[in-house]
Amino acid sequence: MPYALIPEGFKLEKVTRAQADAVSSKRRHDDVVALLNNTNTPLVIGGLVTAFFGARLAGDIISDLEDKVGGLSDDVKEGIVETVAKAEKELITDPQSWVATQLTGLISLGAKIKRKAEEVDVKPGALA
Repeated sequence: MPYALIPEGFKLEKVTRAQADAVSSKRRHDDVVALLNNTNTPLVIGGLVTAFFGARLAGDIISDLEDKVGGLSDDVKEGIVETVAKAEKELITDPQSWVATQLTGLISLGAKIKRKAEEVDVKPGALA
């Protein structure tokens, strides 16, 4: 018979196989709850996801540019990878600031598009 540290009173006792499985299941459940309650969990998961997609994004940008422009120098490729890595770091360390920066960029892009449409006299809804 195995021994297990029983949560009630925390004493070491001889237990049956079913009791040992129950104690293991309870500990696993407690570990998952502790992980989900940890305030750093979203940052860690976000960091891992960002790192994965960031590396793929840099590779996709490089291959798309090479398809359209031709060969790229190693310096340009390195610059793209560094820029994506910098954006990843900003997203992981300060997600609120990163989102605000992206929204500001989108708003200014929208304003530029609106000004350009006014320059060429495009009526709202004409492109729909």
